[in-house]
Amino acid sequence: MPLPIPYLPHLRNPTVLSMGLAPLNAHTWIEPDDALPRFFQHKQAVRSRLGSRVFRALPASLPAQRETSQLLAAHLERDHPGFYRRDGAFLHSAAGAISVDAQSAEPLWAISLAVADDLLLLQQRDDEYLLTAASLCSPSHWRLEEKFEQPLTAIHDDVPGFAHALQPRVNRFLQHLHPEHPVVRFNWGLQCGDALCVRENGAATGPLHYRCERQSLCRLPNTAAILFTIRVYLCPLAALASVADAIPSLLQAVDACPTELAVYKGFDRIERELASYRSAYG
Repeated sequence: MPLPIPYLPHLRNPTVLSMGLAPLNAHTWIEPDDALPRFFQHKQAVRSRLGSRVFRALPASLPAQRETSQLLAAHLERDHPGFYRRDGAFLHSAAGAISVDAQSAEPLWAISLAVADDLLLLQQRDDEYLLTAASLCSPSHWRLEEKFEQPLTAIHDDVPGFAHALQPRVNRFLQHLHPEHPVVRFNWGLQCGDALCVRENGAATGPLHYRCERQSLCRLPNTAAILFTIRVYLCPLAALASVADAIPSLLQAVDACPTELAVYKGFDRIERELASYRSAYG
């Protein structure tokens, strides 16, 4: 039986806080599907409402933005011809008749409209990598205006255990990331309702949903910036009942999560909703 969404990362790695990096096949850098129209409309709507809280870029990031746009447009046209075609400056998607200007004055924003993924650029300054440009329309636990132009240490400052467990390894990894060796990793979490932009979700209600984030990191060959992509997948938690052991292993992972990290992930706020699953699978 097929999975309700393409990935259920907790089945392979139940640990909430881990690097979990794996080599990424360059031909699958972006994974397009028929959900693109929803993301296209969502991105336009949240930027209309939130402005610089979902898209922001330093002037110095413009060369890296342009390189991102060029590389992604070439990848989409070359590796996904069933979804994309190029016509001069415009990139057209067959899903939803979407067209974007690949030579826009806001290159990162324009190319982000052509994909479901959020796109973030990290650039080195001294010994740190700073967030210098971002199209972040589907965040889970953080806000762009608080993290922009901040180093990774500050960006992850509120993630319990990150500084001790992962920060040194992340810094070493980024220093040695080569353009020829992009990587992919996955995050997972739970939320009430199916909102993509959790920052607007407030005291959300609705059925529990499983949230998976497919993330890739790639160093751009010319500017040496690092492009971080985030693709969100959501499905009702009830749909995981069709997958053997998916819900019991998820409950075990939630219970094994350290208290501070569980609070950060919001597991404490959905305990009432989890109770029915505990009863059914206890």
